[in-house]
Amino acid sequence: MAFLCSSVRMLFAQVLFVPQFIQSVKTRYQTAYTIRTVLVIVSTGISISAIAQESSIVYQLTGDDSILEKNLTPSLVSTPFIATKKSDTQIDWTVMASAHSPAQPIAAFIKDWDAPLDSGKHAYAQGRASLNVRPADSPISYGLAWRYDYMMTFSQETADLYWQYQNKQLPNQNQTYALELDARHNERIGANVGFAQQLTSNWQLTTYANIWKGLHLLDGEAKGSITSQAYPDSEIVRNIDRLNRTKTYVDYYYDEPALGEEDLNWYPNKPTGYGYSLDINLTGTLTDRTQLSVRGYDLLGRMHWKDTPSTQYILDYDANRRPIDTTEGQLDTDDITQTLPWRVEGSLIHELNPQWQIGVHGQVNDIQDLYQLSASYQTNEDYYPLTITGLIEPQTQALGLAVDSQYGGIKLLTDSLDSEKAQRSEVSLYGRYSW
Repeated sequence: MAFLCSSVRMLFAQVLFVPQFIQSVKTRYQTAYTIRTVLVIVSTGISISAIAQESSIVYQLTGDDSILEKNLTPSLVSTPFIATKKSDTQIDWTVMASAHSPAQPIAAFIKDWDAPLDSGKHAYAQGRASLNVRPADSPISYGLAWRYDYMMTFSQETADLYWQYQNKQLPNQNQTYALELDARHNERIGANVGFAQQLTSNWQLTTYANIWKGLHLLDGEAKGSITSQAYPDSEIVRNIDRLNRTKTYVDYYYDEPALGEEDLNWYPNKPTGYGYSLDINLTGTLTDRTQLSVRGYDLLGRMHWKDTPSTQYILDYDANRRPIDTTEGQLDTDDITQTLPWRVEGSLIHELNPQWQIGVHGQVNDIQDLYQLSASYQTNEDYYPLTITGLIEPQTQALGLAVDSQYGGIKLLTDSLDSEKAQRSEVSLYGRYSW
């Protein structure tokens, strides 16, 4: 225990506690950003006929032959009208990557945190990819999937303190920082079975049962406060000596240590994780010209991890007390259950005429709600019709463009064409083939 306490103090003296934990978060966050960058590069070289998002033409399961012929082109941002014809065997693939970092541009956040801080108390990256096959005339589909979630919330003072550290600036003198940091990360691969059920003549519910194998895990929190001492700017003082007092609690689980636990000769085995979740897709028409779609991902999701490494400690330091340091903690392994981050997306589309549509769209996850407004134009090309959609996301001032066809489509959304300045970015693609 004494060795653990000593090592914890050494870690704290180096980085004023917060930075290494955030650095670990940034390393995992960078994975999602890399995915986004790759998708942007790939998307510029792929023809429209080979790409698009997850909204698929929905087929009624009844034998009714009355067909809603209009607007059978699928769309990234709108919901196609329900068609009653039977389908051939169909393969769908989808890819989505979404990130938002209000406090810093995404690029600065994952690199050096050296840009001026804006207001913001969260950052997240979510991604998914899937490949599904639906046999001809069957309500059942089968698929493989990958999911990535990193959700982080923090106080503004935590961000300020880390920015000062990363930019080699001294903490504000004689100031108390309230530290609050919560991070949840999960990466997983799995398989699913989907079942489409006709609720009414123009409403359909598709449910997907997912089984997951965990790849990566980080789940924990840090809470407390740090009070700095006042020193002349010209005086060289160690970080630990700039502290007046702190009492901070750290508790987190992981597949790889993030706070230098290897200095304690702590090399735990990677935990084994299995889990489940539920996806839903409700699609239908409110009127002849108004469509609604609601899609939920990882609802009621859980991951069960066996022999999961953990670090818990209470950092208790007061320069005016004897003893000045009563830090204590422990390293351990345990079986845990992790709640998976969920995500819900919705679209409400109204057709003005056979060529023009307007819509409103929502995205909700554990930590943020965003909405988008859209206007779409459908070309008159009989051989290869396209739907072109412009989007705006008022909360983030992001602009987007989506192009859809009967074979696939692409959607790009960002608040800046300069990747070094973007705080909001999203890429969605999908493709479809039938025979």
